[in-house]
Amino acid sequence: MKKNIDVSKLPVVMIGSFGHAGIDWVHSLLDNHPQVLLMPAFSFFRTLERIKRGNKFNLIRAKNNEIAKIFSDTFFLDEAYQLKRRKFINNDNQRKTFENSLFEYLENSTECNIKKKLFYGIHHAFAKIHNIDLDKKKIIITHEHVCWHCSEYEKIFNSKFIIIFRDPRATLAGGILRMRNSNQDKKINSFQLDTMLLSMNSAYNFLKKDAQKKFIYPLVNELMVQDLKSEMINLAKWLGIDYFGSMLKQTFMNKEWLGESAYLAKDELKEKVPNNFYHPSEVEKRWRSILSPNEILFIEVIYRNMMERFDFKKDNNLTTIKIIKGYISFYFLHQHQQKYYFNRYIVTLRNLLRRLSILLLGSKTKYFFSFK
Repeated sequence: MKKNIDVSKLPVVMIGSFGHAGIDWVHSLLDNHPQVLLMPAFSFFRTLERIKRGNKFNLIRAKNNEIAKIFSDTFFLDEAYQLKRRKFINNDNQRKTFENSLFEYLENSTECNIKKKLFYGIHHAFAKIHNIDLDKKKIIITHEHVCWHCSEYEKIFNSKFIIIFRDPRATLAGGILRMRNSNQDKKINSFQLDTMLLSMNSAYNFLKKDAQKKFIYPLVNELMVQDLKSEMINLAKWLGIDYFGSMLKQTFMNKEWLGESAYLAKDELKEKVPNNFYHPSEVEKRWRSILSPNEILFIEVIYRNMMERFDFKKDNNLTTIKIIKGYISFYFLHQHQQKYYFNRYIVTLRNLLRRLSILLLGSKTKYFFSFK
């Protein structure tokens, strides 16, 4: 009987972006591609961090059976993995098969890097429970969501990257609305905003490493809205896979997915969006209804290079005075916090240092503050 190829022989491509840029949309368009091994959006490094913190879990010291059980239980039981775009273990039989397959892979793999071994082991177990023929797959695409993990994918997997960009005003407006609605006092706090800012800075700074698109492919949300088929044909060519009509249909685990929008629902949509919902004029109306002039100014100042590269038209003529005002707004807007465990002024100083770090250090900021 013919055996599947070892999953570790498949090259890895990471999808990265920042919140409300369209990463789940891109994922859903690649979900049903017959040449792509793509798990639901579990985010490997983010999941690893969550498990390490929640279980006081040391990946280096843990035994393989402990690792297999912790990850299988997390994917099956944790409510974060019950959303349609993340759920992939549907019953206890699948959970047991996943655990046994992951354990078997960890035991038999000769890979020395434990993170690399675990990554491939999870994909191996996923393929087992869903009877996926790995011989038909050309690449693994993995959804890591935020781009401050790009360097780890580059170092461990020698990955290629798809990074999704969108007008930063539309991105931050959606994020601000979502975060406000998630808080009891309906105010966004400083750390929530800073997480979005760091994610955007990390994505664009990483993109600048590869001007020739040799290992990073920028996808622009607005161009996808204009002509999705052309954008997907070009992406397939860059990835080295065939173009299929499935790349125009939104699915997760081969089931139709209607998307999500901070303007229409708390999370995933239950009904199709209204006609013209994604028309550029409608999108602009929505972000203008959320952002103040000062917020628009600081976004256009901080992300002016990104906006120029992708031809997003600015409201402001960025004179020296406007740039100074933009930086002041960047540092001092949204310094709110729901609870203060220390002196308010000390907290504000920490927030200012965090924003300065985001500008100067980019993704390295995660080493000094609790981003995950």
